[in-house]
Amino acid sequence: MHFPNLPLYSQLKKDDFKELTDDQKNDLLEKIKSMSDDEQKEKMIFALIFAYHLEHDNNMQDIPYNGKMLKGGLKLDIDSIPSKLQHILYSFSMLN
Repeated sequence: MHFPNLPLYSQLKKDDFKELTDDQKNDLLEKIKSMSDDEQKEKMIFALIFAYHLEHDNNMQDIPYNGKMLKGGLKLDIDSIPSKLQHILYSFSMLN
């Protein structure tokens, strides 16, 4: 499935993929936590997750990969997120 209305996803998924280290995973989680104060960035994280999810999984979920929406924002289980999506989210977090 192609996402013409989300060019950022199309660009980030083209990047060379590497497994994240534990330090990078922790850094990603901290950056996502800090982005929860910015509604636009939080929406972009949702959009990237859903774009990946729709492209790779037929089982639609409200928040895929064991994610939860809490009062304080989005909570992700990094170990439930596919490695390629981790890399996409990490690359996005480095842009901000």
